[in-house]
Amino acid sequence: MINIPAPTFSVPTSIPMLSAPALQLQQKALTMCLAIPQVMATRIWKIASSPMNSDSQHQEIHTMIAEKQMAFMQSMGDINSQILASQITLGKQWMSDLQRLALGNHNAFNNFGMHIDEEATKIMDKGISPYAKTVEDNKTRLSH
Repeated sequence: MINIPAPTFSVPTSIPMLSAPALQLQQKALTMCLAIPQVMATRIWKIASSPMNSDSQHQEIHTMIAEKQMAFMQSMGDINSQILASQITLGKQWMSDLQRLALGNHNAFNNFGMHIDEEATKIMDKGISPYAKTVEDNKTRLSH
């Protein structure tokens, strides 16, 4: 009979710390999420309180649609360009770590996961930035 030991699992004793860019991204996303209901309520009130079929109603509806389309297109473009830049950066880092490993540094790839996290944060930030800017601009515009 073969004796196979049961796998052992350990519970992390500390919460991993987020990098400064990850914290900034988290703050940007939270600010945007808190502002969206205010912007939506103001826009709905503006549409509902104007006379039916008014020019301001139509303009606000068309503006809402156009903003979302523009933010989406800008977000996709920014994400794609950052993905290419991140691939180049990670490729250079990987080659550098490979050279260090070849020269005998057995800890060469220890921080590669951190580099991947940094680049992933940059990609996510590029994706959310156009939406966050649009929400902030609307909040400012509608508050006047």
